[in-house]
Amino acid sequence: MKALLIPVDGPARVASLPSGGGTRFMSSVRALIGTDCAERIRVTTRWEAWLDENGASAGRQVNQAATRLAQSFGWQFSLAGPVVIVGLDQNTDPAALSPDQIDAILQKISTSSALQPPCRRLRRTTGCLPPKTVARLRK
Repeated sequence: MKALLIPVDGPARVASLPSGGGTRFMSSVRALIGTDCAERIRVTTRWEAWLDENGASAGRQVNQAATRLAQSFGWQFSLAGPVVIVGLDQNTDPAALSPDQIDAILQKISTSSALQPPCRRLRRTTGCLPPKTVARLRK
């Protein structure tokens, strides 16, 4: 399935991941972002971001492009390290990004003038935020 890898430095690129969201999918996501423990953040109802669960506390650099992308959808914190974006199916399971979704995401991360600068890194002081905390922060 098609996904989008947004590295900390360098251009985003399309990546292929195994379908289904199982063990092979998770192994591939962890390998792409270089971590043993990945977490997901549902950025929109149609796609989500996967990143290193301990990225900020481990000192990973803020991913400017991924942070701006998430902030353009209302998120108020920074994403650290490489980020993998995948689509979501009707059951909110990982799914391939459509060509239109890939184009829209690439457009958003390449249009820096329309995006806000990243906010301060909340994770630096809080460590890894649990999903319920992330949901509260998003409100």
